[in-house]
Amino acid sequence: MRNAPQIKKNFQALLTLTILLFIIFPNPAWTEFETAIEENQQISILLPLSGPFADLGKALKEGFELGFAQQAESSRMNHQFKIRFFDSEGNPETARALIALLNSEGETVIAAGTPLNTTAWTTSQASEKNGLPYLIIGADQDNLITEKSVFTFRLTQTRSAGNRMLSAFIDSQDPAIQSMGIISGENPCALRQARRLRKFCADKNIDLAIWETYNSNERNFYDLLNLIKERQPQLLFLATDPTASRKLWQQGRRLELMPTLTIATPINRIPTTDKALLSSYPDKQILYPTPWLEPSDRKYFSFLENHLQAQGFAGAEVLMETLRKSPNLTSGKIVKTLETNTMSTVYGKVSFAGSGQGHQNQLPWYLYSYGENGEKQLIFPLPMSP
Repeated sequence: MRNAPQIKKNFQALLTLTILLFIIFPNPAWTEFETAIEENQQISILLPLSGPFADLGKALKEGFELGFAQQAESSRMNHQFKIRFFDSEGNPETARALIALLNSEGETVIAAGTPLNTTAWTTSQASEKNGLPYLIIGADQDNLITEKSVFTFRLTQTRSAGNRMLSAFIDSQDPAIQSMGIISGENPCALRQARRLRKFCADKNIDLAIWETYNSNERNFYDLLNLIKERQPQLLFLATDPTASRKLWQQGRRLELMPTLTIATPINRIPTTDKALLSSYPDKQILYPTPWLEPSDRKYFSFLENHLQAQGFAGAEVLMETLRKSPNLTSGKIVKTLETNTMSTVYGKVSFAGSGQGHQNQLPWYLYSYGENGEKQLIFPLPMSP
């Protein structure tokens, strides 16, 4: 028993970890979606189901559940899986502890989730360390996935993908856009987005004609309209909540002040449904950026209310298709399957293959508006002719 001291040391370390995890999670932070029949294999989804970002986690969880249910009905799997949702609380250290717990249990064959950038960063580092295949859903920080990523993948777009779309849209305009305006809300998310847009403006060498805050009083409202009339930016960003954007847009259009190229980037924790958005904006000319366009066949996907639900649904599709195609359920084979297979999902084409992609799925952002009859219209990029 020459290795007995080491075995004892490892057991004590694991016992300590278990005690700590029970302190962090006095009630198990998971819910079971489907129970395995023959095998004790698990898909683990980490989401902020409590805390300040719980509404975001709720929307994603709904999408995952719909996706898993659809896959269970339509797919023939060689294995049965438990699907469990774990509450990351939007806390990086909680997420790190969960990955350590899942790895020590040895049941999880693949995991996904953690849409917040700081949580996704910590989770991806922990997954790389533990050799656990992990699919990031939602987080947009550019450097979460790199050429050195082995076990981590990202389904959703990066922040820079949105900037590339806006840059290409601006470059496509004739006459060339030379001035831009930004009106932001007062909350931290709105101000952060406004600062990013200001940097974007500087990188494009465009004159920033307006940089102001909407603060919900009438004098400020009319001051902003007068400023738009005086400065006349060719492109205007409204980094405000939907109510403020609607009020500025409608009054500005009524007075013929608002630039035709006005892009509303609503500041919500979760996006409103299309139906709610349509009723909020009776004037259909305003532009909206989005990382997802609904599939043309709404027969099957009309129940998806926003892009977060679509992301969760697509995540479930990718997870189940990967496990179905993988020769076995070892980490190496699952990673290889993710790297070499292309899949069609409700969120679009998913492929992690190709030089320079570094396990980042390549998807564009879009600009859309609503037509006279309320139908969604793609403004940019326009589909290529057959």
